[in-house]
Amino acid sequence: MNIKIILFFFIVFSNFSCKEKNTKECCKSDSMSEKSIKESISGESIFNLDSRWVKQTKDSMSLNDLSEKITVAAMVFTHCESACPRIIADIQRIEKAFTKEELQKIQFLLISMDPVRDTPERFIEFSKNHQLNDNWICISSDNNATMEIANVLNVRIKPLSNGGFDHSNTIFLFDNNGNIVFQQNGLAQEPTEMIKQITSLIKNKN
Repeated sequence: MNIKIILFFFIVFSNFSCKEKNTKECCKSDSMSEKSIKESISGESIFNLDSRWVKQTKDSMSLNDLSEKITVAAMVFTHCESACPRIIADIQRIEKAFTKEELQKIQFLLISMDPVRDTPERFIEFSKNHQLNDNWICISSDNNATMEIANVLNVRIKPLSNGGFDHSNTIFLFDNNGNIVFQQNGLAQEPTEMIKQITSLIKNKN
């Protein structure tokens, strides 16, 4: 009798512990602590990369051509139907926080992780579908350049059998020297800190 009682309480306690553990595991947030964000930011300027890129206008460019403005950027692919549209919506939310005058000092950059399919023609179609204005630049290059910048930005990209990608969901803020000033990790994050950092760069630029 005593043994049965002991076993009963042991099973109940074990089940409770597992449920608590599983809840913690499945409820992990996409957000990162300020310390984690700082540790994950690369100290290398993207302007040090000598790769060539093609814009949606079919014009060729290098990354240091971005130096005239503050840059808000993300790595995406246009055939993505889940995370990438949400990343773009998050950037558009940031865009709406600034006046027309302030937006003259900011540019929005989408870096393709799918250089085979993301052609200038595809970019134009994609821009229309997502109502991207002339302040948005969409660029692609070859696979080597794509993986090089992904490594610098610490963006994880994993090709899938269906042609898509598993990837990090990160929005980057670059200053006029191509250095990462801030990064927003995860989808649908509150952009307060990103907006604050952009505002600070605009004031320093004046």
